[in-house]
Amino acid sequence: MRNKFIFLAVISLLIFIVFAAAIPRTTNIDVFLLKVVMSTRIPTATGFFKFITFFGTPAFFYPATAILSLIYYFWRQWRGFAAVIITMVASWIIMEGLKLSFHRNRPALDPLQTASGYSFPSGHAMMGTVFFALLALWLIKKVPLPLRRVIPPVTVIFLFFLGYSRIYLGVHYPTDILAGYAAGTSIFAIFLAWWKEK
Repeated sequence: MRNKFIFLAVISLLIFIVFAAAIPRTTNIDVFLLKVVMSTRIPTATGFFKFITFFGTPAFFYPATAILSLIYYFWRQWRGFAAVIITMVASWIIMEGLKLSFHRNRPALDPLQTASGYSFPSGHAMMGTVFFALLALWLIKKVPLPLRRVIPPVTVIFLFFLGYSRIYLGVHYPTDILAGYAAGTSIFAIFLAWWKEK
């Protein structure tokens, strides 16, 4: 099982590298896809995606990470407590390092929100993948068996909307989102490989 997670981490990392290497050559298709998505804007959808995008912000991640880690702490599950904090902090540091390394500017095509920092990879997609995967892992262990089967697809669908919201709002290119998913998946897979080793 551990080898499967290591394999997933490596594959996800390779996918990220492909997107990173292709950045200069994907600008035209990125802009095209961004315009296609932005052409679908309607007030109801805009309100929905502004709500969804909140769940990828520091204003959500800081307290949510604290709550999830404290749940492990109060249940005396020390590994879970440490793992959540270390994984999220490491993910944040890696994300900021990647953004500074690639220096990709954000789109300037009528964004509906202001966003600071660089564009690649998407912090919403990357941090969202890590956090909500950690949350899903915890929920799977706590809910009744019939509900466990629902959690993975619901998590994937939610992450899709979280990433899509950044394109819809005009603050990220599609490749930013895909690279964020890949980086987040790689980090979570490394976490799982470590978790299963113990």
